[in-house]
Amino acid sequence: MSRKLVLRIAGAIGLLALLAIGGWYGFLEWSRTKVRAEVDAVFAGIRDTGAKATFTAATFDPKEMGVTVTGISITSPDGSARVKVDRISARGGERPNDRRVAVDALDLDGVEIALTGEAAAGGTITYTLPQVMIDRYNGPMTLIAAGEGNGLFGALRVALRQLAATTAAKVTIPEARGRVAPAGSAPTEVTYRNLAAEGVNAGAIRSLVVDTITVAFTPPPLAQSAQDKTAQDKTAQDKSSADKASPGRVTAQVDGFVAAQIDTAPLLLMTQPGGPSGKAAEAYGQIYGKVVTGPYKVKQENGPTHGAQSVLMENVAIRPAAFDAQRVAAMEALSRKAPNLSREDSRRLAELSRDLVGGMAFTTLAITNATTEQEGEKGKVATMRLEGLTNGVLDGATFEGVEGVTSAGGAAKMARFAVRQLDFNQLAKLSAEADAPSPLSALVLFKVFSGVEMMGLEVPYGEGPQSKEPVKIGTFALSWGGSLGALPSYLDFTLADVSGPITADDGEPFTYLVQAGITRATISMGLKAAYDINDRTLTIAPVTTEVKDAFRVNLESALVDVPDAAFTDAAGFISALPVVTAGPVKVTLTDLGLAKLIFAQLAAAAGVSEDEYRNEVVSLAEGFAAELGTVSPDAASVGAAVAAFLRKPGTLTVTATPKGRVPLLALMGSDDPSVVLEAFSFSATASAP
Repeated sequence: MSRKLVLRIAGAIGLLALLAIGGWYGFLEWSRTKVRAEVDAVFAGIRDTGAKATFTAATFDPKEMGVTVTGISITSPDGSARVKVDRISARGGERPNDRRVAVDALDLDGVEIALTGEAAAGGTITYTLPQVMIDRYNGPMTLIAAGEGNGLFGALRVALRQLAATTAAKVTIPEARGRVAPAGSAPTEVTYRNLAAEGVNAGAIRSLVVDTITVAFTPPPLAQSAQDKTAQDKTAQDKSSADKASPGRVTAQVDGFVAAQIDTAPLLLMTQPGGPSGKAAEAYGQIYGKVVTGPYKVKQENGPTHGAQSVLMENVAIRPAAFDAQRVAAMEALSRKAPNLSREDSRRLAELSRDLVGGMAFTTLAITNATTEQEGEKGKVATMRLEGLTNGVLDGATFEGVEGVTSAGGAAKMARFAVRQLDFNQLAKLSAEADAPSPLSALVLFKVFSGVEMMGLEVPYGEGPQSKEPVKIGTFALSWGGSLGALPSYLDFTLADVSGPITADDGEPFTYLVQAGITRATISMGLKAAYDINDRTLTIAPVTTEVKDAFRVNLESALVDVPDAAFTDAAGFISALPVVTAGPVKVTLTDLGLAKLIFAQLAAAAGVSEDEYRNEVVSLAEGFAAELGTVSPDAASVGAAVAAFLRKPGTLTVTATPKGRVPLLALMGSDDPSVVLEAFSFSATASAP
């Protein structure tokens, strides 16, 4: 927007302020006849600029010490801006001082502001305010110009500079309507009802309340590639298909909006000519202390419906330098081209998204009872909460009470889902990959977030006669971290109480459970790993696997002589492998009922008693251990423990201890069991249940 155009608009809209104070000079000396002449003079001055300016009547009330002007109409010289006011009344005025004026009350009726042409992106913008009431107004006599470098934020800068120079006890607007119709696009309509702002003071507002906000617009058609467009040109589509392809009109309504501790200073700095600069532009500036809304609903014709009971935002701030006009314009241009972006455009869009997210901050964003529905499918989230966004890193995101129903009647639910330390900077780095991420670049995922947790998941099985049987996950938790490099130096994984239907086709050990009449199985797993930089040891313990009512396996091990450079990146890990040695390994097997099922079923298949079958298996184990005794002196003690476990299944513990330095690569690269027997000494113990 040019400086000339903005100044013309400023001059036209500024008439509101001029009319309000035009008759305030020498209030006490005015007469009913003089006010007309004074207002005529004001309008003549406006017409001298080339604008059209008329009014119907002007009166002065000495009792109220007020001036009323009716039938106001002003049009800018080029016709691109028009202001109409049915009636403006100022009461209790004081003599202007230093081009500022103060009145006890300022009322405006029938206000309409219309912009066309360049000021409205080639279309039209209309604002209609049937009534505006301002208590104890103190502000400039005229509208403040935007200054040099108006650009994308020129009009916004005018409003913010005016607000920064104004104070008012209260501003009440029963209804405000806006209509934005860019050239070639469907219009957007917005309505505010019962708006009240209190404590307006030099760009800050103590509180803002709006009873209802409604918005209606039609999204632009989805972008299509040239290939898709050519194919569509060649293929005739019926009306129903066309209707589904065209986006439906979207309507939204918010019932109740309350904002406190509003400060527009960071926004004004954002619009600074030439772009935001200085220390304040690089620091976060709070624009909202707290925002709370009531229920909202967003509905699209032939599309989804979304809603929620309430929204809460706390300590919302921006870094003005992140929102310079050039960056915002580039972001808008790329967004219009999506999804048909070149590789370079995709990379640039990822960078811009990172910068804009990094320019926002808040301590809390919470939504309660969020719902969505489309074509018979329904979803609900009881609570969604985002915590601590700053510098492009979100401390955590939590979703609780998640439920969903498919159009076929299938139901799924999840008690809780949480993500820790979500880093949008790293996410942008990963998404900027031209093609699918390589294994090395995928290591960035360790930096994208540091943990995920899911509890109480229940989803349909989805196949055959067991389609009504749900798969359940009690707890899934995975976290990692460490500051040594790209690879985490600690990891904690838990998968508990995973249950679902089983069949004989699932293989062992589930075959034995099915044959025993068990139709569902519950599995739990876990793994912990941590690196000690002082003794250069990576401890992997415990690693657990449990099938309920079947068995539990627990493993403890360690890797020794691990340099901290192994965690720098993938290359460091690979180069460190030759010096890494194996530490002791301990495996504990606990029977939870599977052994009895196996012996009973195998004995029945063999046509013998369970005790007879068990004794035969024990004898075979003892004989095998005796044969190994010629190779390994530890075989006898291990064999005795295994035989004791088979005789009375309880807990069996086997420990392997390195006899010396055992290179990990040599151990992993050999498929000869004798290598293991030579490198480790073994011991075993068994205990009855």
